[in-house]
Amino acid sequence: VSFFMELFGGGEVDRKAMERACCQSYSCSPWESEKADVYERQTYYRDKRISRYRGEVTSTQQKTLVPDKNGWLVEEVMTLHGVPLGDYFNLHLRYQIEEVASKPNTTYVRVYFGIEWLKSSRHQKRVTKNILVNLQDRLKMVFGFLEKEYSSRQQQQVA
Repeated sequence: VSFFMELFGGGEVDRKAMERACCQSYSCSPWESEKADVYERQTYYRDKRISRYRGEVTSTQQKTLVPDKNGWLVEEVMTLHGVPLGDYFNLHLRYQIEEVASKPNTTYVRVYFGIEWLKSSRHQKRVTKNILVNLQDRLKMVFGFLEKEYSSRQQQQVA
């Protein structure tokens, strides 16, 4: 769990994972405490995969400790700028990260996503499909990078 949370740590793993997912000019604010065990930060990047317009993304991420599951809940609201219909919706992502007590060194990660439509459009179905495909590709790239990085660290510790 702690290694996976480096993805949201604002450090080297965070930056490299976003670069692998074709996110340029990535920056994030430090986590700030909102209330007990709830932290929030903002991120910004240009995503050359969103569309040919190379849109910009701003997001607010909130992380909450989930002590009974020995993990974290990270919720993100993304806003796309500079893309057609970008002002018609917000994307919501929820990452549930849990340690598996019965299996050492095993972490379950579940990612849920939804679209909040702010305005109606006859292109909702097509936009939804495009977002889902792009998001799945991005998550595969990020998680693939994390797996390689984790394996690399494990090999370094053994050596």
